[in-house]
Amino acid sequence: MAVDINRVYQKVLALANKEQRGYITPQEFNLFADKAQIEIFNSYFHGIKMAERKPKNQMNYADEVEMLEEKLHFFHVDESVGTATASLILPTNTHKLIGITRNGNKVTQVNKSQVAYTENNPLLKATLTRSTFVREDSGVVTVFPTPSSTTYDTDTNADNVFDQESFEVSYYKRPTVPSWGYSVIVGKALYNSTNSTNFELHESEEEDLVYRILMLAGLTIKQPDVQQSAAAGMQLTKQEQNS
Repeated sequence: MAVDINRVYQKVLALANKEQRGYITPQEFNLFADKAQIEIFNSYFHGIKMAERKPKNQMNYADEVEMLEEKLHFFHVDESVGTATASLILPTNTHKLIGITRNGNKVTQVNKSQVAYTENNPLLKATLTRSTFVREDSGVVTVFPTPSSTTYDTDTNADNVFDQESFEVSYYKRPTVPSWGYSVIVGKALYNSTNSTNFELHESEEEDLVYRILMLAGLTIKQPDVQQSAAAGMQLTKQEQNS
């Protein structure tokens, strides 16, 4: 699943009527492409929240939540992460954390004020089958109870000593930054697929990417008609999807 970045670039150039690439440079396009992709990606989560409030469609392929979850499925990652301390470092490409499991049991998220209360209450104190975690800064969570030699299950040393406990972290990863790669030949930038990175979005997002990038490009090249045309295209697409 991917949107070809060269197709999007060529459409943007054609619609902006700048075939000589004099106003929208590859560098500018790549910046706009990254911003447009992130905007669309983040809109999925808001879209699911709003769609959940609407009546369900009996046909799964036409259900709004199902369609958005299909687009997000590519970004869903289940990864094993080990730690020997209470601090569990999340994968660096984590965009939104879905959940954490410990030996098959869900680890419940609590806030810092709650954990101060629960950990001092014998009835509510976290256990290995009823663990909790607190979100910290910089992609780190604190797990309760703390992993110890009795829970270690990951061998990271050559001496066969199990010195870490493994947790399964489910999350949505960030999209890879798109890039229209090129080689300069006779003073012109020509597409080079070997150093290009396509959009990671669903194929159905191609037109939305084109319109969003056009809107951003219109600001740069100071062409209000380009912005207006792109905005009209986005509005038409939304109307067709919601009709």
